Amino acid sequence: MEKLKILRKSCNYTQKYLADLLGVKTKDISDWESNKSQPELKTLRDLAVIFGTSVLDILSNDTVSTTHWQPWQKEKIIDSFWGHIGILLCNSTNIKWYPITSATAQRIQESLCYDQDIHDQLLSVDTLNNHFLIINTKSIKKISLFDDSCGAPENWEIPWDGYQGLGAEEYYNLIEEYFWDEEYFYENTSEKLQLVIKDLIEENNFTEENVDEITHNINIYFSDNTSESISIEYDSKFVDTIMDIELGVSSRFRCFEDLNGEKHFISEENIGLIDIPLYLYKKQLQQFFDNE
Repeated sequence: MEKLKILRKSCNYTQKYLADLLGVKTKDISDWESNKSQPELKTLRDLAVIFGTSVLDILSNDTVSTTHWQPWQKEKIIDSFWGHIGILLCNSTNIKWYPITSATAQRIQESLCYDQDIHDQLLSVDTLNNHFLIINTKSIKKISLFDDSCGAPENWEIPWDGYQGLGAEEYYNLIEEYFWDEEYFYENTSEKLQLVIKDLIEENNFTEENVDEITHNINIYFSDNTSESISIEYDSKFVDTIMDIELGVSSRFRCFEDLNGEKHFISEENIGLIDIPLYLYKKQLQQFFDNE
């Protein structure tokens, strides 16, 4: 796990210090970094929380998105917290704010300033607080970007999960698992992390109902300032829809199927913003490719 070594050094942790955090031997860290062995899921989850990311990011070949603020970080494999994106919908006075990484901020700015075709496409954005956003640039008033060094803008409202989200993408997965797959949660989560999750649940007054909304509801905000929520599970057509959007495939309607099997064909020209749970999308995307 070369990625683990990069993450550890980005935080200036020695192998011994990281081993002490995890309650393992220093040799274990060395073996993992040299690919002689791999940590069990319990430990991977602890690592994800320590580095402000997710197990999926640690194990994938993609860049690791982390809630840590590391402006000095030059490793391309790590994409750290930068600041926030604000989205002002038409017929609305409330800006929706989301924490993002430095690479995401740069991509948004370049797309809006230099991409001549951006107004004919939907702009997709990953956030650090478990949102995958699809923005119709033709149906919104404004996109705002400000980094962590800026003062808070007027009418600034921090999202329910804080300035940089809960602190790690893995937390959202673990909270969902606690309610909907409790046995698996206890088998594959360290005792220390179990206590952290229980504290987060208590602090935020989570219930099965609102956790299900946070982790499985697609929220669609229309250009007339109305909205609709669609609750979904795994569906290959859902992945197809998102992949078409990311690839810039044009369509008059975007289709989402809910838990009851109802197909929702959403007129693209009336969409301002689609807000999807990021971890749900990542897991479904992984399952989609595993089934290919």
